[in-house]
Amino acid sequence: MTPFMACRPRMLNGRSCWRFWLPMVIVIMIVTPVQAAEISTSEVYFQAQRIVREIKLLHEHFHIPVQLTRPEPFKAALHPRQVWQKSYFILVKLNVFRAKNALPAIPPSAMEPVLHLDPALVYEQTQRVLTEIAIIKKRLDIEGSIEEPTLVIGKRPIDAFNKLHEASLAMEVLNEEVISPSHVFAEVMRIFEDVSTVLARLNLEDTSFPPAKLAAVKPKKSLIATFDLMQEIQRLQRDLGIPRTDFSAFHKKSGVAPDDVFNMVGMSLAELQTIKASLELTRTITPPARIHEAKTPAEVHQLLQWIIRKLRLIQQLR
Repeated sequence: MTPFMACRPRMLNGRSCWRFWLPMVIVIMIVTPVQAAEISTSEVYFQAQRIVREIKLLHEHFHIPVQLTRPEPFKAALHPRQVWQKSYFILVKLNVFRAKNALPAIPPSAMEPVLHLDPALVYEQTQRVLTEIAIIKKRLDIEGSIEEPTLVIGKRPIDAFNKLHEASLAMEVLNEEVISPSHVFAEVMRIFEDVSTVLARLNLEDTSFPPAKLAAVKPKKSLIATFDLMQEIQRLQRDLGIPRTDFSAFHKKSGVAPDDVFNMVGMSLAELQTIKASLELTRTITPPARIHEAKTPAEVHQLLQWIIRKLRLIQQLR
């Protein structure tokens, strides 16, 4: 017999049954979390397909003659956090598009560091991308709609990542320019801020200083620097018992483009969040990117090397 069945008489010890039980019911409703719906990576992939089709619709509207070719897919065992970061960078490129069309920039929002990112959070991010595209279409009076893709079951994070990578490169075609050193520098500065936060959390004095700036730097040299940076990040992940991701598929030997550097900068940001979460810096959200004008590849490379020096101040985290 339930408590409510036992309370059928109108009075219980001189008090109304509902007056007795209602406060308890309210407390239960407050402290019991709402069961969130599970969202699979296949659903994230479905949304990534929609993003690609929406960007291609923008290509058609602006009569962009370039025929898009699907990039060579990466082969890696990625996690949702890296897919989330990829969708973040699409929002960065959408901001470039907004600026080129005289619309104010709206910096994409970061999220609290978590150790294990739920695919549902990646789904949320794809919805932000699609909403931003819908706003752009409305503001620029662009008509037309996409044909809805088919939901394919069994997709993995790498599949969603590759589809979002296709969307990211399509954005560069739409913007008629590759990602600039200034935008890459802005995101590297976010890494700089995160690493400074970690040093402060560990009560380590930051005695680092920037290395000399090289006269000329090509994307390949900066890409190597991002892998040196990742090596330091993964050294700390190992100390904390955090599973590490093999990014060797991203290490191109030739034909390195600025977006390849941008890609690995994003992966470094994603991996740093696991370290922050492990150090209980879950309320310390990576600050939004600040606008930096006229930055050069040499300045990007110099900043990456400086961050590496800062991380080497951390001997171990055990």
